[in-house]
Amino acid sequence: MNHEIKKISKIIDELSTFCLLHGAKLMNMSVENNKDHFKIILEMDNLDYSNKKVSRLEKLLNCPRQAEMEEFYWELTGESDHDSELSIVGMMVDKADIVFEENSLKLTLYRYK
Repeated sequence: MNHEIKKISKIIDELSTFCLLHGAKLMNMSVENNKDHFKIILEMDNLDYSNKKVSRLEKLLNCPRQAEMEEFYWELTGESDHDSELSIVGMMVDKADIVFEENSLKLTLYRYK
């Protein structure tokens, strides 16, 4: 379970870095540790992003979870300034819901136990 908590922390770190790098002025995050899953909700305003970039983000975060890749690469998340690390986050979560309206973005990520 200790590694599971560290993985959640790395996901949060990567998402926070992503928001700040893209001009978010206000960011709210919550993490729920439920019986069968973790749920991370991230809301941000004034994001310097476009619909095209949100579409790419959605593809990165909704790739199938890959436990084998995750086991080798999860420790690398949060260590670089590149969006490519969001693909690692995508491999670490089971589902991502994204809502983008008027430069406000809401991400809801689920990681099943």
